[in-house]
Amino acid sequence: MSIAVEALQAPTKASLDAWLNTPRLAKCGNVFTPAEPMWKPDKSACQSVNWEAAIVSVSPDWQPWLHAALAYRMADQAALSVSKLASVLSRAAQDGLDPLNEDQLIDLRERFNIGEFSATVTFMAFWHDCESLEQRPSQSLIDAYQALPRNKRSSNDVILSLDPEKGPLTQVEQDALHQWIHEQFGHGQLEFEEYLYLRILMIYGQRGSQIRMMVFGDFTKSDQGCKVKLHWAKRKGNEAGWRAKAETFSLDEDLYNTVKAYKAMVLAQLWQTYPDGANWNAAIENVPLFRRKLDDETENGGSRNAPILLDSPLQKDLEDAPQPIFHTVSGSIKCWLERIEQRRGFPISPRTHRPLKVTRGHRFRHTLGTDLSNAGLDEWTMARALMHSDTRTVRKYRAVSPELLALIDAKMSDHMALVVNAFTGIIVTDRASAINGDRADRLIEDVAVCGATAICHLDAPYTCYACGKFQPLLHANHREVLERLERRREQTIATDKTTGVLWDRAILACRKVIWDCEAMLRSERNSE
Repeated sequence: MSIAVEALQAPTKASLDAWLNTPRLAKCGNVFTPAEPMWKPDKSACQSVNWEAAIVSVSPDWQPWLHAALAYRMADQAALSVSKLASVLSRAAQDGLDPLNEDQLIDLRERFNIGEFSATVTFMAFWHDCESLEQRPSQSLIDAYQALPRNKRSSNDVILSLDPEKGPLTQVEQDALHQWIHEQFGHGQLEFEEYLYLRILMIYGQRGSQIRMMVFGDFTKSDQGCKVKLHWAKRKGNEAGWRAKAETFSLDEDLYNTVKAYKAMVLAQLWQTYPDGANWNAAIENVPLFRRKLDDETENGGSRNAPILLDSPLQKDLEDAPQPIFHTVSGSIKCWLERIEQRRGFPISPRTHRPLKVTRGHRFRHTLGTDLSNAGLDEWTMARALMHSDTRTVRKYRAVSPELLALIDAKMSDHMALVVNAFTGIIVTDRASAINGDRADRLIEDVAVCGATAICHLDAPYTCYACGKFQPLLHANHREVLERLERRREQTIATDKTTGVLWDRAILACRKVIWDCEAMLRSERNSE
């Protein structure tokens, strides 16, 4: 791919029009022409960059230079980030706010959220430092931006305000979501990618960009147990960059086995679909868990029914190292998370009486921070779990913990309703009266029969008790299973308090089965 020499030269006032009409290289590796109405060099990006609406935010004599600054930014930032910045500038223009007017900076900050305003501050500093442009923001304007506090009133903070759609999930909501994704996955209604993405979000609470970086080689098992690597998303200096620095965390063995099974399935599909693309036995370690599969996934509603991997000559390079081009983008993830929220039976929040919001992935991070604080962990331990370099950000979880506990107590009636409904299956007197009772492959040890029509991926019998297809046998020894469940929970908590509590719902369901069976047996004895 050749780039004209003019694109590499700094524009002057006389040559600016020609410069804007010359194709340039974007960060994604594809070219775009700044003068074209909309920029979308990365076909997988969910939005185009509407620079025309953005430059109206400044006076006419500044507009060509803002146009050029945005074009330079395309080589420095992902297209999605530039698109969001252009959206902020266009909305500022609609409200009559000029980002170059120092007297309007407070109004600009109040108009946008913290992230949007921070993106504007960062871009202005970038534009000021862009020596290739003759017309740039003044140093006094940059100083005014930097001096202005980024944070608004604490009441607007989604953590401190306990926002029911953006803030931390309550334990009741976590339990309901955990059970739903397990049951849907076990019955084949949730794809491997969807299940793993939500599980990893719930357990580790990291940013979506960190989870999208993951490859199969990040999951390992040794004498020290199962481990997972998570890479930093926000670093400066030599530690900055894509997958440049990682931390290792403990991993539940059941989740490791699920990833291992998915890895084997993807490996077989890669050999079948692209037999000459690479030596997949070697490359599989660098294949993303969450893959980009089409040039423009958003036009196809995400990755569903798409190929196993993007068809690219760079497949061969996966034998040596992970390649960013094969990792899915946030737009694709958001597409299928939105579909999940709309599915029948998806958990309803007792706070909003609407389906839980899972498209706002950052709330899982807020949830983990709040739960760790409630568990009594110190600030440095919390900071490490959330992959913060200091403890400043985690302190807000200390402030919200008492309020959140009070909120959970206020929802105790909802929690009790969940406990009562933890077991949703049907107790059967014998195999003959159960659905699939005549099938040996549907017998779950000596305690129950599975009524599902498809092969189930759940860890039987432990996670089965809360499943609606579970048919426990009346005379089976469910107490022995309960003891095993409680032992497994204690073993998990010993190494990972976050995942340990996720056994609670299965234990509650098992206890409910024991109580119901005992009640039915007493009724039988009394009727004799």
